Amino acid sequence: MQSNEVIDATERFVAELHGNDHTGHDVAHLERVRRLAEVLSDGLAVNRLVVTLAALLHDVEDRKLGREAGLVKRHLDSLDVSDALRRHVLDVISETSYSKGSAPSSLEAAIIQDADRLDAMGAIGIARTFQYAGASGTALYGESSSISHFHEKLLRLLDGMHTEEAKRIARARHTFLLTFLERFEAEWNGSDI
Repeated sequence: MQSNEVIDATERFVAELHGNDHTGHDVAHLERVRRLAEVLSDGLAVNRLVVTLAALLHDVEDRKLGREAGLVKRHLDSLDVSDALRRHVLDVISETSYSKGSAPSSLEAAIIQDADRLDAMGAIGIARTFQYAGASGTALYGESSSISHFHEKLLRLLDGMHTEEAKRIARARHTFLLTFLERFEAEWNGSDI
């Protein structure tokens, strides 16, 4: 298979799986991660096919979505790609999750980690946080809430960026998160009245 055929088959696969997602892990998220990964890859010596496939497939087996293990491997096995490429994509995906705390073992893994985490920041990150909260029944404020998620994860993402371009983008998105939280707290507590 040509690279474009592999990508087309993968786009169809994730569209079917993520097409009706309402948790913020939808096809639009995958496309934003892909686009960010392409930007972060500019000028770097990376395997572009690995980056693209990992960006599209990184949430297929996300535990929050309750899918069975092995879906990504089965999809990759259905494609005419080398064992080395298949292993590399699987390795990158296994290192993407924030909750696992994995350090990237390749530049491709660093790029996908950065791209996925950038999509959890800024205006889109705020929207996705509340979208996931609504889908999962998470409280707005208090312990184990949407707002606590900002402090437990989102505000920590800036310090974990690997590529220089991701650090640049993350600084602006981090500032927006802080501005939002300041305004939210003022309205929640009534200090803006």
